[in-house]
Amino acid sequence: MLLIQEIEKALYAKYLLSTLWTVDGINFYLNHAPNSKNYPIICVNYISSNNSMAMINPTTKPSGWDYVDSRFQFSIFGNDKQYTQIVDIQNRLENLFHRQSLTLGNDCTCIAVISLNQGTKFWDERLKIWHISNDFRIIAGR
Repeated sequence: MLLIQEIEKALYAKYLLSTLWTVDGINFYLNHAPNSKNYPIICVNYISSNNSMAMINPTTKPSGWDYVDSRFQFSIFGNDKQYTQIVDIQNRLENLFHRQSLTLGNDCTCIAVISLNQGTKFWDERLKIWHISNDFRIIAGR
């Protein structure tokens, strides 16, 4: 779980340096968002991981690397008048994270961040809320 925690911290730190936060002030939450916040919002959820990979380097890591091949879902929520804005947010998030490095702590290393889709859109008629999701595959090791 250490790798997942380091990935979450790195995602948050990278977001706080982006114009989505520094200029637009769009709230970014890990794992859940409070009900009382105004839209648009971004919520990132850890979906799953596969810890079955290993790579041994006798010189630098004789016992092998502890790897995580994880999936994180970025969800952008907006009200019925914000469709164009949340599509823009989704595109900007993809530019921010796809094939970009994350700075991890605790002697962990980011290997790859890859967008798995370009935005799946949902409309909730009852709540009048748009939801665009984008999954990222993040591979890290220590």
